[in-house]
Amino acid sequence: MQYVYIQRVQEIDSFLTQLRSHYFRASNYWPRLREIWDDSKTHCRYFGKDLETRDKNLSEIFSKFPETRSSFMTKTELQKLKDLPKTVIVYRGGQQSNIAGWSWTLDKSAAERFGSANASDKRPLLATVAGLSAGAILALIENQDCDELIIDPLMITLETAEFADIIFERIVT
Repeated sequence: MQYVYIQRVQEIDSFLTQLRSHYFRASNYWPRLREIWDDSKTHCRYFGKDLETRDKNLSEIFSKFPETRSSFMTKTELQKLKDLPKTVIVYRGGQQSNIAGWSWTLDKSAAERFGSANASDKRPLLATVAGLSAGAILALIENQDCDELIIDPLMITLETAEFADIIFERIVT
């Protein structure tokens, strides 16, 4: 398992190096990122050792070629994203140290399950954001359990709470 982790880290490091050297064209950028994203399901471990590095790297990655970002998604995923109402309620389960993250869902119970299963501090939290503009969603990815919404955590902070209602609560396990 350690080998897979090291291989993924090297893959992301290589991707970031290529990104910064202007290696990619818009046509091959998003499909390549999607491969990496799908292979790195616990991507917070792969895109940076700490949250600040992870957020900086992912912000840089998702700001590149915004005009072709739709090619990151399948046609079905893109249609689901377009069909969302103007404002949505999104959820994220985790622990206090990582509750502001990139992966969210429209499914409250899935977020609670994820938070309960992955909070290493044994004090899982549920973040609920009501009234979030669907335009803040960078991508939608279909998963077996629930759809994943990719949202820049800077869109969901206490500082930006005037745009949405944010509630944090403990998940009862």
